[in-house]
Amino acid sequence: MGLQYVTGDIVGGNARCVAMLLAFREMIKNYSTPKEKSLVRDLTVKINSNVSFLTTCRPLSISMGNAIKFLKTRIAKLPISLSESESKSQLISDIDHFIHEKITFADKEITRHAVTKIRDGDVILTYSYSCVVESILLHAFELGRMFRVVIVDSRPKLEGKRLLRRLLASGISCTYTHINAISYVMQEATKVFLGASSILSNGTVYSRVGSACVGMVAHAFLVPVIIFCETYKFHERVQLDSICSNELG
Repeated sequence: MGLQYVTGDIVGGNARCVAMLLAFREMIKNYSTPKEKSLVRDLTVKINSNVSFLTTCRPLSISMGNAIKFLKTRIAKLPISLSESESKSQLISDIDHFIHEKITFADKEITRHAVTKIRDGDVILTYSYSCVVESILLHAFELGRMFRVVIVDSRPKLEGKRLLRRLLASGISCTYTHINAISYVMQEATKVFLGASSILSNGTVYSRVGSACVGMVAHAFLVPVIIFCETYKFHERVQLDSICSNELG
């Protein structure tokens, strides 16, 4: 999984977090407590060593950090009276519940509310690729809303092509351009939809490079910007600009 993070086979806050939790789920399923050691302490040590390995492959996203904190808390709160098999079953159930409630169900609720923001004749501008934005656009099209999508992309990964292929395959009218033409295509946009890696306690949106540029151009053209983010990505950290914290390279 660490190699998949490095090569970019697994990208996006939700995808990376789910992949990590499923890996921890499999590890817990195959775990057995060594003699003369407690499950809580030994399993926490093993979780920490695996997290350190993932961090060396690629810095953790804020969503992954929150998920790790949740898992460690659940391990620490395991009753001593539970047997090893019962403890493992409890942790596996907690991981499944976290994925379902915090990610899968949250995305469905965001999609359900977001489609009400799309009106017939809208031109929705979005940047790069976001699984939540994709879900919203596809669902709105299924409901019969008539709109067009402008996908703005940037090098080197050109993740917007992934969204372009999926929307075109569903029959949605799309325009594709690079970020250097953002001021030109923004003139025809009625709304901007963006995904987020995190939302910090001072309201700062933490997302892929280029998102701030899209937001500022939209502000200059008086185009409303809507950010879609699950609550498990919220963080108490405060950040004033991208110089404070930026994942390089």
